[in-house]
Amino acid sequence: MNIRSVTSLQAEDGPSIRWTMFSVVLLVFLALCASSEGRMTNTHQARLIKDLFDGYNPMIRPVYNHTTITDVSMILILATVIDMDERNQLLISNTWASLSWTDEFLTWDPAEYGGVDSIKVTSQNVWLPDIVLYNNADEYKSFLIKQLVIVYSNGDVLWAAPVIFKSSCSVDVTHFPFDVQNCSMKFGPWQHVGEEVWMHGSFDEGTYESDGQWDLVNMDATPHAQVYADHPDVVYTDVVYHVILKRRPFYFIMNLLLPNALFTLVTVTVFYLPPESGEKISLSITILLALTVFQLVLADFMPPSSYLPYLGYYFVVVMILVCLSLVSSVLIVNLHFGNSDDDGMPRWVRRVFVHYLAVKLRVYKHVPPNPNPSNISTSRLEELKRTPTYVRASMSNGEVLIPLMRKNNGEGTFANERGSSAQRKVRINPCDESEIVIDLLSELKSIAKYHDLKRREDIIKKDWKIVAMVVDKLMLYVYCLGSVMATVIFATQMFTTMNVMMQ
Repeated sequence: MNIRSVTSLQAEDGPSIRWTMFSVVLLVFLALCASSEGRMTNTHQARLIKDLFDGYNPMIRPVYNHTTITDVSMILILATVIDMDERNQLLISNTWASLSWTDEFLTWDPAEYGGVDSIKVTSQNVWLPDIVLYNNADEYKSFLIKQLVIVYSNGDVLWAAPVIFKSSCSVDVTHFPFDVQNCSMKFGPWQHVGEEVWMHGSFDEGTYESDGQWDLVNMDATPHAQVYADHPDVVYTDVVYHVILKRRPFYFIMNLLLPNALFTLVTVTVFYLPPESGEKISLSITILLALTVFQLVLADFMPPSSYLPYLGYYFVVVMILVCLSLVSSVLIVNLHFGNSDDDGMPRWVRRVFVHYLAVKLRVYKHVPPNPNPSNISTSRLEELKRTPTYVRASMSNGEVLIPLMRKNNGEGTFANERGSSAQRKVRINPCDESEIVIDLLSELKSIAKYHDLKRREDIIKKDWKIVAMVVDKLMLYVYCLGSVMATVIFATQMFTTMNVMMQ
């Protein structure tokens, strides 16, 4: 490449290089101007703050005339509910609070300070109203300090910051878990009277986010002018914010109501469990212990007071019914396995339970037979013990009636066939065939007596088992009726509450 060609290339690239250099110089110039303007602005703000706070006293109410009332406007925005402590009657809420008032000592002309129309300073440097939360449940301290405030050129002061308030709340758990709570937060000056500071309030509920348990139904702000006992001639002003919250009941339905309803249904199986299984009482005790655990869980949510929610009454009624089933199980087992005595069953018990209720309740389709008093009654048994029993026997010397229970030294007393009182003595040979017959018939009578007594005991035991089944079925009806009534009353109260909530 020769010198001429190099010279021609430099001539062609010259304009582009000049434009690049010009752009760089322009950017540097603009940056220097911006930096200079920023330094000038900071200089204006520093000069403004120095002029404003020269001789400014934050302890003095910022009015030139002491009769002028300082109007303080408060805006409270409920962001979310951190915790609703029903047991300790507390509401912990995350809020965005802002207060505004006019400070007559902090005004300026923006044109004199490079167009600066607002500044941000720490709240300790300006006058602050002594606003406190009256129903505070935490340590009393001012929530206004150690924050930034915005001061405008016309003297308006704006304080805004997120604040977590812990306030007392009268929690009404009557309709738990379908309850609606109305919690209030009262804000006002503690020392400044109404002639010095007058409170105004407003709210915004559009930014509320549910915590998964509480939904915001409504919110309002109500200003008050009130006198107190320590200064009865002085009026103080305040603003009361009413926060209405509705509980989401699904969690408690699944973890309290549904298990309790299932336990109520399982208790019915206690009455169908036969006493022979040996688990009738054990099942009742197990269900009772489970209900006791649920009662303790419910007690953790409730405040320690004499008022119980409808759900608590429902649990108590169900627990009483389960205790009743336990008592009835013990009674039924006792009746079922009870020992029968010679006196048998009372007539009124047999008539009411065996003859009437057993048939009406379909426990036993047919009335069981009565024990035969002519054969196995107590009076008859005593008569058989006292009266000799005779049997017809054919012997070598004729046909005679032999007294089976009377025998002495091989001599027996016989009666004739017609049973006359004439008697004759017959010498019986020990090897005679009548001796064997007498022994056999004696054993047969003993066996007959045993079977008669056994049959009587079996009939009495069966009657007591029927009585046990009748009592079991009666207690089943009582339990079912009580459970249905308790459930209907509880459901009616809950549906009424839900309708009121929707309205």
